[in-house]
Amino acid sequence: MSRASSDSLSAEVCEYLERRFAVPGTAFDDAAFLEVAGGEIWVATRDAARAGGARRPPGLRAFRRSPDGLKPTSAFLVSIGHLVASSRIDLDLEALRSLLLGRRLAADVTDGYVALSHDGAVFGCGLIADGIVRCVIPTGRRQELLDVLAASPPRRAPEM
Repeated sequence: MSRASSDSLSAEVCEYLERRFAVPGTAFDDAAFLEVAGGEIWVATRDAARAGGARRPPGLRAFRRSPDGLKPTSAFLVSIGHLVASSRIDLDLEALRSLLLGRRLAADVTDGYVALSHDGAVFGCGLIADGIVRCVIPTGRRQELLDVLAASPPRRAPEM
């Protein structure tokens, strides 16, 4: 498995995160980004990245290269959710269920990838094109989230 790690890759990823999600440029000062065959970009601590030798890269798969640029993984967006200050859409339960079921919704955010959230917690990645958002969370993870929503009791309004 070929691996590439460089200052230019880190700069590219950090610039994208700052521009798209307003994640501070210093958030990944102690991290290393590794690009492997197939355009996958992984993030790990610098020590773990130096260790090498593993069959798969250390850390978390953070991005995939697409013809349009970098595509963040849902798992990565969840892991940095507390840092995401823009390109974030907070959804009510009805909108959340709709997106998880594959429906599309109108959104007033610049085209590109967005962090989908509910009650302030990021749960995955969406894509906006022409003012329409669609969910790009992997199917298995979508089903898990729908199962959790189905098992959760509805919230009661506070008593007065």
